[in-house]
Order: sequence, then C-alpha cells, then structure tokens
Amino acid sequence: MWLMIVLGFIIPWLTAGYVYKRAPKIFFTIAPFAALIALILNQLGIQTDLWTIHTSSNVGLLNTMFLDLGIFTISAVWFTYFIYYKEKQPAWIYTIFVLGMTGVEFTALAIHLLTYHEKWNIFYTSLMYFGGFITIHLIISKLDKLEVYP
Repeated sequence: MWLMIVLGFIIPWLTAGYVYKRAPKIFFTIAPFAALIALILNQLGIQTDLWTIHTSSNVGLLNTMFLDLGIFTISAVWFTYFIYYKEKQPAWIYTIFVLGMTGVEFTALAIHLLTYHEKWNIFYTSLMYFGGFITIHLIISKLDKLEVYP
C-alpha cells in the first residue's frame, strides 16, 4: 500500500507544483473531472471483476483512491498543460500519454500490484486510457469555448 501511496499519489503531486505555478486553472477545472473519470472507471473495473488491485486495505475504495486522485488525475493535468498551454501537437501528446499510462499499468502487472482477469488485457487498458484522454480533450475544448482558459 505504501508503494502505491508514494508512487501513485505523492510523487505525481510533487510534479504538479510546476503546472500549478503556470496554469492554476487546470486544477480547478480538469482535475476534478479527471478524478471522477478515474474513480468511476476503476470502480467499474473492480466491481465487474475485470481486474483486481492488490493492496492491504479491506476497503474497496481505498484500493484505488490514491491512484485515482494521484497519478490518474495528475496525468490529465499534464495532458491539458501540454495540449492547451504549450500547444503541442495533439497526436504526439496522445501517443506519449496513452503509452506512458499503459506502461505504468504494465509495470503494475509485472510487479503483481494488479491482476487482469480473463475478460481484460493490456490492449483494452490502452483503449480505456485513450478514451479517457479523449474525454479530457473534449472538456478542454468546451472550457476553451466558454473562455475559461486565458
């Protein structure tokens, strides 16, 4: 559990300070949506028995809370920062973030923090991340049209 707290929550939030200094609006707009998306998808996957996260907690929500509010939320913050504020090429940003998050999950599989059940695999995981980042990108576009971002 401590490994997930440090790697999945503390370290991502330490990197987020850089983005907060340059674009604090992301934390009040995208971060809540990203946390909600992560929480819903993780709980849906666990409750439908697609995957199991191995921690010492007996409380189901605690198994993913630090990841949902940590690495998943902060990856969406960085994604938004690069897409909107740095105006990087979206195709590259999607590729980097989807492959990066899939790689993190593959590492969790390799060190047995996570187990996929027979209905799920790493390809579906990459599709899920792609869909999540598309959703975040749609939210960014809507916030831009509403002139929320400078």
